This record gives sequence, C-alpha cells and structure tokens, in this order.
Amino acid sequence: MKKILLIIVLVQVSFGTFAQPKEKDSELKEQAAIIKKELSLDDRAEHLVYNVLYHVKTRIADIPLGHGNYQKLISYVDEERVSMMKSLLPVDKFKRYETIFGPGEKQKIAGVLAKNAEHVKNNGVLIKKVSLMDMDDKFTKEKENDEAIVAETNINEVNTRE
Repeated sequence: MKKILLIIVLVQVSFGTFAQPKEKDSELKEQAAIIKKELSLDDRAEHLVYNVLYHVKTRIADIPLGHGNYQKLISYVDEERVSMMKSLLPVDKFKRYETIFGPGEKQKIAGVLAKNAEHVKNNGVLIKKVSLMDMDDKFTKEKENDEAIVAETNINEVNTRE
C-alpha cells in the first residue's frame, strides 16, 4: 500500500514539475507591451508579437558566432521577422511598426553582426560546410562492401534454388 501511495505521489510531483508554465522573457514582454500600446493592438496580437520577438531572439542565439555564413543566416532571420509581422499585423499597422520599430530592429541586427565580426577577428571563422573530403571514408567503403555481400547472398540463394 505504501509503495502504491509513493508511486502516486511521485507521479503527481513529476507532472507538477513538467507542467509548469514557461516564464516569459521580461525584456521581450516589455517590448511587446510597448508595440501593443503604440499600435493599439489587442491582447491576442500582443501575445503573437511576443512570439515573433521570442522566435527571432532564439533563432539568433542558435547561430554560432563565427559561422562562415553568419551574416546570411542573420539576414534570413530578419526576413522571417518581417514576414511574420506582415502576416500578423494589418497593412497600416505593419507600416507604422516598420516606421517606429524597424530602425531599432535593424540596429539590433547591426549589433549582433558587429559582435560576430569581433568574434571572427579574435577567433577566426568556423567552416562553412562539411565536404566529402572531411568525412571518414570507412562509412562509404563499408556501405559498398555491404552491398557486395547482399549481392553475393542473393546469387548464392539463386544458385541453391536451382
């Protein structure tokens, strides 16, 4: 009986820990509130704006400093931000958003690129992509050998059937 009660308590505790709502980023929350106020948005739109801001922040954080295509990848993230805001906001509010907040976003992107440039200056550039020369040839050779073994097995099966 005690074991069953202990299991029930452990299950409840584990679900309670995992079911905790994620804490919102306070900086992004404040920025979304400012955008909501400036553009006269409702609560739902504010939540969606927060999601866009969070997405952009996490995508930028996922790109390693010094990556060979860092500037290109950051420009893609900025394009994503613009397209998501375009789809989220009506045309007139999007134009106001770009007029009021666009320069600030461009300045943030420029700051991120400057941080990357300094990182590259200090540490060098990471490789852009892995070439076939960088890969270990044993994987391709083993695959060829496996195909040869399968072919031999099929031939032996055919010969034994005849």
